[in-house]
Amino acid sequence: MHKLLERQLKKLGMLPPAPELEEFLATVDAAYTQADRDREMVERSLELASQELLQRNRQLRADIERRKQLEVELGQAEKLRAVGQLASGIAHELNTPIQYVGDNVRFLEQAFQKLAHRAYKSSGRTLEPRTRKELDFICANVPGAIESALEGCKRVAEIVGAMKHFAHPDSREYVPADINRALTCTLAVAQNVVKYAADVELDLGELPDVECRLGDVNQVFLNLIINAAHAVTERYGVDGPRGRIKLSSRLAGDRVVVEVSDDGCGISDENQARIFEPFFTTKGVGQGTGQGLAISRSIVVNNHKGTLAFKSTHGQGTTFIVELPVKHPPSADSRLPDPRMSGAGWPAIVG
Repeated sequence: MHKLLERQLKKLGMLPPAPELEEFLATVDAAYTQADRDREMVERSLELASQELLQRNRQLRADIERRKQLEVELGQAEKLRAVGQLASGIAHELNTPIQYVGDNVRFLEQAFQKLAHRAYKSSGRTLEPRTRKELDFICANVPGAIESALEGCKRVAEIVGAMKHFAHPDSREYVPADINRALTCTLAVAQNVVKYAADVELDLGELPDVECRLGDVNQVFLNLIINAAHAVTERYGVDGPRGRIKLSSRLAGDRVVVEVSDDGCGISDENQARIFEPFFTTKGVGQGTGQGLAISRSIVVNNHKGTLAFKSTHGQGTTFIVELPVKHPPSADSRLPDPRMSGAGWPAIVG
């Protein structure tokens, strides 16, 4: 007998029930039981509907966050494209005059050597001691000045070449590119930040060309190198000892591995899980947008089907590891688990 019916009969003093009421009570009992089943079914339906609504709400929030991220990335890409066009134009305009300067300095070098040789050959002992001393001084110092001028022209030409390479037209196609050259050119572009903070060590292995969007890859390398310089400055200070930054590359199977290491301040344990979150930054107000690493990870993982991980010890330094497939797999899966390294092994991150 249903508990509710039993309580009602007990309240009326009808327990045990009269035999002539058994058929009626059986019908009532069945109705109560069916009502319980119907209520349970309604509650289950409401629970499922509530779960589905919560799931759709979570998906909607995720879609909104993704849309915001895409809008930020699009805005960043437009800014970088404009900067790239500007840098490319400046590099092009600088290239011709620096060639003129270099060619003219070489001409002056050759002409001076001939004039100095003739002056010494024709003068014999007819020159006054003072004049002779001045000629010796000029001949001793002018070659060094010319050599310095040529070295300066060479350096400017290298910077111009790096700017032209870094400001490579942003193609949406994946084309073969020299990753080692991308690293060295990006380092040249970032030299104004790096040279005051750290000495740079290069350990570049022999690599095949990698199918990639070169402009995007350059941006990833620039973000990592500048972050390394900032980490070194944060640890040692502006007037402290110079830090160390190491750029290395190697081939690992069908992937190219690039590491950017520094002996800077490192990343605290509580920040390591959030380091790739959009808008998250450990820098002061006005010093960072929190987009550099988030966009870099999106470029490497989503666009190039690679991996971006890191190893860091707070107070000692950080190493960021970029892996790019030599051949771009257009249908590769892009999972996003925890990017942190665990122990000495590699994490099971993005494929």
